[in-house]
Amino acid sequence: MGLSRRSVTEVQFRGLLSKTLEMENGHWRKVHYYEHLLKLHEEVKMIPGISADDRVSYDKSMKELIDLMENLKENPSHIADLMKKRRQMVEEEQKLRSPHKVPINRALPTRSSDPEVEDEEEEESPDVAEVIRMHKEKQAKLADQMLHMTKNLKQVSIAARDIITQDNKALSDIQDTVEKNSSKLTRETAKLEKYNKSS
Repeated sequence: MGLSRRSVTEVQFRGLLSKTLEMENGHWRKVHYYEHLLKLHEEVKMIPGISADDRVSYDKSMKELIDLMENLKENPSHIADLMKKRRQMVEEEQKLRSPHKVPINRALPTRSSDPEVEDEEEEESPDVAEVIRMHKEKQAKLADQMLHMTKNLKQVSIAARDIITQDNKALSDIQDTVEKNSSKLTRETAKLEKYNKSS
């Protein structure tokens, strides 16, 4: 008989498990694969035809992976490093698309040690309106910086969403390929059985 639908799930689980375990801990896709593996593992547990040795092997491998991922969660600096790497990649792409703007710092006035000059500076000190204007300029600069940071965060989120979409498509393609191979094997098995009966 050919492979059943349950066996397709098991094949997909084995392939993704092997790929995830071999992947470096610093790879930012590992978390996404791990979450998908947890769902597949629950489905595999419900398959009645799996041998006891395979079940023990699957549980052992998943326990090692779960312990590893829990350790990564307990070290948020590692996750922060992954996000920093991804943010740097996006910033590099932005630099290639548009020139980098470097903010120009305004020079701060210095006070002279000469008493006469100090008196002149006090006479020329800005009034209340000038102080308000300077505060408004600072607020405008802060608003621009916050807007720039928000845009960067949005771009990082969009990039992460696109990559996850690509991963999901890749997983779907793998499953479709396994199902096609399963159907083909079923047909070939049926032909072989028919040939054996006729011979």
